[in-house]
Amino acid sequence: MTASRGPLPPAAATPDAFAPTRGHFLDYNSAHNALARRRPAYLNELRYMRTAKPGFPAGRVLDVGCGPGVFSEFLAGEGGDIWGVDFDRALVAASQRRLPGSRFLVGRVEQLPYRDCTFDACVADSILEHVIDWQGTLREVTRVVRPGGLLVFYTTNRLHPFQQEVNHFPFYPWLPARVKQVILRWIMANRPDLVNYTEFPAVNWFTFEQCRRFLEPLGYTVLTRLDLLDVTHLRGWKAIAARALPVVRAVRPLRRLYFLYAREVSVYAVKTGTAR
Repeated sequence: MTASRGPLPPAAATPDAFAPTRGHFLDYNSAHNALARRRPAYLNELRYMRTAKPGFPAGRVLDVGCGPGVFSEFLAGEGGDIWGVDFDRALVAASQRRLPGSRFLVGRVEQLPYRDCTFDACVADSILEHVIDWQGTLREVTRVVRPGGLLVFYTTNRLHPFQQEVNHFPFYPWLPARVKQVILRWIMANRPDLVNYTEFPAVNWFTFEQCRRFLEPLGYTVLTRLDLLDVTHLRGWKAIAARALPVVRAVRPLRRLYFLYAREVSVYAVKTGTAR
């Protein structure tokens, strides 16, 4: 493995419209973000969200790191008043074309351009793994969520051996951080296709317990899919395994086994109190 020809993007970087990989990135993004393709997964997620907060997405919802606005379009179709923010101007423009009249802005998730307690819910899909200051990002999102509001995000799972951030690289999440950094620098310099041509690859890897410990002092009640699972929707072997669900939920080592199975960390957090 050769040395990198340059560092990873700094915290304050923004997408480079003239980067050699830019066209490939936009083409990949367009091809993988058709609502019809994603709707079944979104409908499944909507069940978890509504279990955590009945009536979701009623009210004002912020799509944090909205990208081309596919999830925003879905939530708008379910009755939400959708707002969005992303630091990529081209993707914000795509969101605006997808949902004319909606409120999409160019901005950084670490410095949201909104007043305190503006939103009834915030959703963030695959954002925290890409930002340098993930703690500051969650504090900033918390600032704009109203009391009783919902925060939902999905991010990388450090315990799951496979992932979708670095293609064709099983067990990457289990590698030591320094080894990951060396590999990622080489990929960015030599094989950007392995990170789907993004200039901002995943640099953070999480466990659910890590997220829960961070969010609870901010005033949240924190759940994951395991806690919200409705067994009436399960079929086949999952329906059989559901008989053991109360035990799996209650026994910490068994919960950990669930996260070896789950490809991502999913968090559904209701803002029930004040930060301590």
